[in-house]
Amino acid sequence: MELGQCFEHAYKTRLLLHLVAATHLGYAVCYDFLYARLPQLAVELRLEAPIGGKLKYLTFLCGLLQFFYYLLALVYDVLRARRLRLLRDFLLASYVVPLALTVSLTFWTLCAIGRESIYPGLLDLIYPAWLNQTLHSFVVLYALLELCLTQHRYPPRTRGLAGLGLFMAAYLAWMHFIWLRTGIWVYPFLGALSATVRLLFLALIVGLSFVFYLLGERINAVLWPRSCGLRRWSSSE
Repeated sequence: MELGQCFEHAYKTRLLLHLVAATHLGYAVCYDFLYARLPQLAVELRLEAPIGGKLKYLTFLCGLLQFFYYLLALVYDVLRARRLRLLRDFLLASYVVPLALTVSLTFWTLCAIGRESIYPGLLDLIYPAWLNQTLHSFVVLYALLELCLTQHRYPPRTRGLAGLGLFMAAYLAWMHFIWLRTGIWVYPFLGALSATVRLLFLALIVGLSFVFYLLGERINAVLWPRSCGLRRWSSSE
């Protein structure tokens, strides 16, 4: 009976986490999309590219993906469908954990180096502090809690890293496409870097995302050893 109560308590805890994360991130993403917008003058002054909208920002894409993940996890908690679990585990491994850590660490590191060149104080009038913290800090908190509270079967490393690599390559291609079309970098500070330094910086970001993938895999293996080894995730299970 005590074991049954323990499983029931764990289930309710996971359910609460997924409900809170989906609600919090869903509201943040909607607010960001609808209200946190630079005035049209920013486009006219070439401070923002006129194409792409919010979809040109990695932070927004990450927040959108995180919201989708926790919504999917919530649906799985209710339906317990095997295919949903396979998709849930793949999304967490390839995107949720590495992107949350990459976006957060990159943003706060660059802010510590030179906040005005990365995130000018004027933007606080457009992006409220709670929104900034949600998309740059809470995504990491939720991802780490998810690793601790929910058992996942990580995909084969080649498959997981391939998924992450394709996403990062697609985003870099999208960012450069916007630059080629408009002459404006999605992140203005990139324009102040030489081509070599810019290439090294972007390579570092991609490299960090791979490191964070491996970190998430390691944390999952330590916390949930039975989900690894012979019982690793596979499409045949």
